Amino acid sequence: MLVPLSASQSVSEPDWEQFLQETAAMIVQEQSPKRLMEVRARLYELMVHCIPPDVIFKGLLRELIRNCDSQLKSDLTAEAAAYEHRLNLGSKHIYHLEAFVAKFMARYKRFLDENMMDM
Repeated sequence: MLVPLSASQSVSEPDWEQFLQETAAMIVQEQSPKRLMEVRARLYELMVHCIPPDVIFKGLLRELIRNCDSQLKSDLTAEAAAYEHRLNLGSKHIYHLEAFVAKFMARYKRFLDENMMDM
């Protein structure tokens, strides 16, 4: 017998979405080659579990944008469009995902450094 859903009932997120959120948090916490390799392994782990690369890309972008100011959001969105286009054209999806993360890390690190200099 099926029990109907109530308005107050919460829907839990799938494990892979939580994993993706943790991955985005890792990217924001530290921008280093070591962290990039850790993130690459996590992205590959998602792909191995049959999460489509475009879903990974969009979810990652959604999570990363939450940590940006308006100028950085604009730059990130433009970069994301280019990398997503390449992802759709290419066959080695992990390369495009990793390149996007590397680009974001470099841009975010520069953003943090500039803000620290202003203070």
